[in-house]
Amino acid sequence: MSATPHLALPLLAAAQAQKHVTHNEAIAALDALVHLSVKERDRLNPPSDPQDGDRYLVGDGGVGAFAGHGGAIALFDLGAWRFFVPQAGWRAYVEAEDVLLVFNGTRWRDFVDGQGAFRLLAVGTNPDEGNPLSAKLNATLFTAKSTGEGGTGDLRFVLNKESPGNVLSQLYQTGYGGRAETGLIGNDDFGIRVSTDGAQWRDALRVDARTGTVAFPSGIATAPGANLLLNASFLVNQRGHPGGALAASTYGFDRWKAGSGGCTVSRNADGSVTLSGILEQVVDVAQAPALIGLPHFGGCTLTFSVENLSAALSVTIGSRTVTLAEGAGRRAVSVSLDAVTTSHLLLRLQSAAATTFAHPKLEIGPNATPWIGDWLEADEMRCRRYYQRMATSGSAPAMAGALGQRRGVNMIDIPYTFPVPMRAAPSVTTSGLVWAAASPTGNQAALYDPAAATWIAASGAVGFGTAVAPSASAMVLRFQAITSFSGAAGAVGLLHLGNTGFVALQAEL
Repeated sequence: MSATPHLALPLLAAAQAQKHVTHNEAIAALDALVHLSVKERDRLNPPSDPQDGDRYLVGDGGVGAFAGHGGAIALFDLGAWRFFVPQAGWRAYVEAEDVLLVFNGTRWRDFVDGQGAFRLLAVGTNPDEGNPLSAKLNATLFTAKSTGEGGTGDLRFVLNKESPGNVLSQLYQTGYGGRAETGLIGNDDFGIRVSTDGAQWRDALRVDARTGTVAFPSGIATAPGANLLLNASFLVNQRGHPGGALAASTYGFDRWKAGSGGCTVSRNADGSVTLSGILEQVVDVAQAPALIGLPHFGGCTLTFSVENLSAALSVTIGSRTVTLAEGAGRRAVSVSLDAVTTSHLLLRLQSAAATTFAHPKLEIGPNATPWIGDWLEADEMRCRRYYQRMATSGSAPAMAGALGQRRGVNMIDIPYTFPVPMRAAPSVTTSGLVWAAASPTGNQAALYDPAAATWIAASGAVGFGTAVAPSASAMVLRFQAITSFSGAAGAVGLLHLGNTGFVALQAEL
């Protein structure tokens, strides 16, 4: 070996003549390369008046004495130019720019800038222009400088972007594909978004920079979801079901009816329900646009759940039937509906023996979310869209909230606006009222004429119906005698009902 491997310093050979020449050449090379400092970089032509010891980094495409020495270190020594080929890792200070360079084995690159900052920095890996600060490691610790060490005990990371439209974020990847991102993503609202493929992103959280309001654009899995069932607490009971047996297709507690073969259903003091047989509720498809923004429930995944189920329960949702296992706490089953399920949605619960449960809930999505009850007034108002009774006051007898007028010889018409509009024009039924010519009792009805201070009597039987077809918000109730009513035509009176009589409006599904 005639030269050293790194600096290419000449070595003395055995029995070499004029050893001082070789030695001095090595010393000159050391003087040129150790603590390397050059006047300029990318110099293409030699200066006109160089001084001994001047050094330059030759650029590509050099001319004159620098021709063919691109990337080399040029040293002016004893009136001639000498050239040194750099090795990977050599560093050089450029006096004209106040920067430090490093040779990466191919070319010279900035190591630190004019303020002494590193341009490329890495730990355990190689930096590049796209990632000038890189680290490859398994753990990182940042800790605040304590007051005992002259610090404040605080630690704050400051991240900054140029304008609101830019992105300032932390990107989380799997296999170098984006999976989650947090930060100010294209605006000044703090956001979190996620992706399964790094291409399609879904916003999970957004905090409005102006108001601090938090939004969850994709929903909250553990937040209480909307219950598609009405009267899930079994507290609304306009028909007065005392608990017990119901014949097939008969409604008891509002919105709940017995299925084929009937059922026995009761609400217990602790709010639970005991059921044997088949109990059903039909979910109005008209609610789908408000609840899920779609015209129907077809293609949706729905979850039914109850609390503290004492025995297994067969659950039918649309055309899907599953078994809900008994157990404490909230028990749930999920089904996915066919896309063709575009009509009203049937929920059927079937139990062979008396089974107790509480807080039934049917909701959109694959997960059961916590139960949350509703105000009784709100629940009752929604139930009255499907069934309600003509509003009355008092009880002995009850007075209807509408004035009746004796029209013609044998008709009494009573215009009535519904307190709660129905979901559709209802059918109108009564408890089988019998007309009375006195203050009514039981299942009787009567009209009192305050001007004449008399009860209006009827000759012959009295039929019941409506003057015109009802709308979803009003009707004209008509009592018609086969022969006639007493009193004068045009007389106005107040309809009274006995304590068991009622007029009902039904728009059940």
